[in-house]
Amino acid sequence: MEKHKQNFLSYHKPAPKKKLSLGSFFLIALKVLEYLLIVLVIIFLICAILAVVYIRPYYQTVQLAYEQGLAGQAFLQNSENLLLEQKFQEAVDQLAEAENSFKKSGEALDLVGKAGLLKASFINDQYKTAKDIISIGEITAGALKRITEKGIEIKTLLNTDKIVWQDITPEQKGEILQVLAESVEDLKVTQQDLDLVSEKMIEINSQHPLFVFDRAIVPLQTKLPKIKKTFNSLITVAELLPAFSGYPEEKTYLFILQNNREMRPSGGFIGTYGILKIKNAEVVSFFTDNSYNLDKLMIGKLEVEPPLPIEKYMAQDHWYFRDSNWWPDFPTSAEKAMWFYHAEGGTEKLDGVIAVTPTVLESMMAVLGNFTVQDLLFKQDNFWEQLQYQVEFGYYNQGIEESDRKDIIGELGEQILQRMYTLPMNQFNDLVEIVTEQVEEKQIQVYFTDVELENLALQNNWAGQVKGYAGDYIMLVDANLAALKTDSVMERTLQYALSVDENKNLIATVSVNYQNLGTFSWKTTRYRTYTRLYTPLGSELIKLKVGDLEVKSEDIDTYEEFSKTAFGTFFQIEPQSSKTVTWQYKLPQQIRDYVDAGIYNLMVQKQAGIPKLNLQLDLSFDKDLKLRKSTLGESNKLKYVEVLRKDRIYSVWFD
Repeated sequence: MEKHKQNFLSYHKPAPKKKLSLGSFFLIALKVLEYLLIVLVIIFLICAILAVVYIRPYYQTVQLAYEQGLAGQAFLQNSENLLLEQKFQEAVDQLAEAENSFKKSGEALDLVGKAGLLKASFINDQYKTAKDIISIGEITAGALKRITEKGIEIKTLLNTDKIVWQDITPEQKGEILQVLAESVEDLKVTQQDLDLVSEKMIEINSQHPLFVFDRAIVPLQTKLPKIKKTFNSLITVAELLPAFSGYPEEKTYLFILQNNREMRPSGGFIGTYGILKIKNAEVVSFFTDNSYNLDKLMIGKLEVEPPLPIEKYMAQDHWYFRDSNWWPDFPTSAEKAMWFYHAEGGTEKLDGVIAVTPTVLESMMAVLGNFTVQDLLFKQDNFWEQLQYQVEFGYYNQGIEESDRKDIIGELGEQILQRMYTLPMNQFNDLVEIVTEQVEEKQIQVYFTDVELENLALQNNWAGQVKGYAGDYIMLVDANLAALKTDSVMERTLQYALSVDENKNLIATVSVNYQNLGTFSWKTTRYRTYTRLYTPLGSELIKLKVGDLEVKSEDIDTYEEFSKTAFGTFFQIEPQSSKTVTWQYKLPQQIRDYVDAGIYNLMVQKQAGIPKLNLQLDLSFDKDLKLRKSTLGESNKLKYVEVLRKDRIYSVWFD
């Protein structure tokens, strides 16, 4: 039987990242090469084989396997050094030699397999383990060789790593995007190779390998999921980036800046919008404006009834573009934002929506440096404070019209783009890492009108969607309603407790402690939020409490959307105080059925825009957990704490 570990019982500190230049941007996956080198293990595994097959007819064959295995190891090590030195063609040559050496070593081991002694079960398992490790070396060398060859194509087009983006001709940019687009199939072959490696790792585990193999097996088991994720990201970039960046046809996007200091369901209040036109990764034009300037054109003309909480708690009887992102599912909010844009007079034919939060701009300043706009110095540590004060108060002292108070955002955006154009290409990998991280944390979200591109975005978690999930599920969604920028001082701690009642029903209790660390000021006040908790479809609410008071049923809204059941209510938290809001509900029978079948899965989705959510899990079952010993506590209970910055899935297996 396959053994499982609870996937959140231990934490491994990530290895420090190595820096690669843009010439090797396409080779991001090679940062994990060091984990695939079979350092010293070849010696151990061949010695293990020698111990059981040291008979004259096979001596030379074993020696050949040993020598070719060591040669493959050496070629892989050489290729790593050459890649770090950006000697890509030499690295390809070494990878080809490594692939060939591992192939010869495998062929020699095939001959050894004829030895009579290998018929013993235990000995045969160790032999298979050695074969699988050699095979992994061959597959890895071939996969890296293919990806490096694509990197050479891009490097050849650029000719140098010291070039800056604005010095690359439109023709070169088009050619680079073409290489990316045409690399998809090769990348998918590499992805299949890595899937094969995963299968071989499962086989190795089933063979009960001796400890001498651990030097190869343990790093592979630890790092293989990250390696596969990196290649999956490369495929996503190769599939999405060319079309997204205007290749082969120009694209037009609605840009929205979601202020996550004033939370709204899809990531933050839309205070600024823009129109971005892009062709061959070159910004053709980028216009930004205050969202209120778009909305005010329709006052008295466009009469759209707002969601009830906006009407009730903000005394707003009409719905406008600035409040269009009412759903935590970004594709739904993006489509509504596009609808309002056109309904309020927008004339551009849109290919999609790009949403970012100020957190993204702050992060990018770590690479791009400081900016001076309208005599104001913007640094990473004062970016939001400086910008927020200027658009709320500073503009008045400078004699700027209220309708133009957010022009500074457009000017800042132009400077950021210009700085990116002049950034040396060998620093672009730093930006790539920032963007990747911000996408994972849902500070960047994209939506495409093209169905194929949107499906790719959904599959690769670029779209900010409320995810479909068959297991248990929770997502906390806040909507700041007339509470200024108080989200900048809010701390949230979510405790999820699971128990079993006398009827074997699974009872969930979500307790969220909100701390308002602010004061009454120009930017913070009492926190006013309409909050929804999304749960598995079919969940039945038992009670909802705000502080010590149980909320009346007429003040609770129940939704069925995105294949979830959600419970919403409105509450307030005064400055320098805290309050705990508790939902208790019965989970649907299907979750109980999964537990009875031996597994419990929980997906926790973090709301887009929120930097972090303090998460505490306190899970109790009526079955014993696999691998949990009584000396560690009760065998049917599990507690876990994490600072959540991205969506996570937690799994528990039972005896």
